[in-house]
Amino acid sequence: MTPERFRALTESYGADPARWPEGERAEGQAMAADPGHLAALANAAALDRLLAAHQVAAPEAALQRRIAASAPTPRSPWWWSGLGLAGVGLAGSLAGALLVSAVLATVPVPAAIDLPYASTGFGGMAHSGSEE
Repeated sequence: MTPERFRALTESYGADPARWPEGERAEGQAMAADPGHLAALANAAALDRLLAAHQVAAPEAALQRRIAASAPTPRSPWWWSGLGLAGVGLAGSLAGALLVSAVLATVPVPAAIDLPYASTGFGGMAHSGSEE
């Protein structure tokens, strides 16, 4: 491990070797024992103590209420719009079927005997025996 890498390691991960990457931990500990690198280790330890001493205050209740009030309202499920579209389609289909049945009810249906294919070759025989 180079001295530059050791300095980068202590600046990035701090002075505690437990936080260093496992692959570089053994080499870093060997370099930490060298008196020439004690300054980098001491600087990292000082920064670690400073960061550990910092405490974040709990947020005020007013801030919590403002954040909660600014949260977006939950949207309705997306399938409601699809359900409405299906309902409109079904209503349109039923209205169309009702209209067709109402129109066809007014169309006169010819009697079965009046149909041209219902007559036979002997169609006039019913009157042939009459007394006229």
